[in-house]
Amino acid sequence: MAGGLIFPSVAGKPLWDATLSKLLWEQGIPAVPHGFRSSFRDWCGETGQPREVAEACLADAVKGKVEAAYARSDLLNRRRILMRAWADYLSEDA
Repeated sequence: MAGGLIFPSVAGKPLWDATLSKLLWEQGIPAVPHGFRSSFRDWCGETGQPREVAEACLADAVKGKVEAAYARSDLLNRRRILMRAWADYLSEDA
């Protein structure tokens, strides 16, 4: 899904944070959207996932100018593997 949105709004744009918050509240789910990102990042750190791949999955910008100048790969294959591992972790029987 190159460049597309997984959950677009009716207008075809990204959903607002408030929209996701409202959905969670209406469903009785005691969570906030940022918590999903935080949980993923914590899991990556705890399971030894490469920092650069985890940050790319979160679509966070590379912080340093020098590092950003040399970070030209989108790490797509490595992100795909990491997100598959995350999905497997989430779907494990507890």
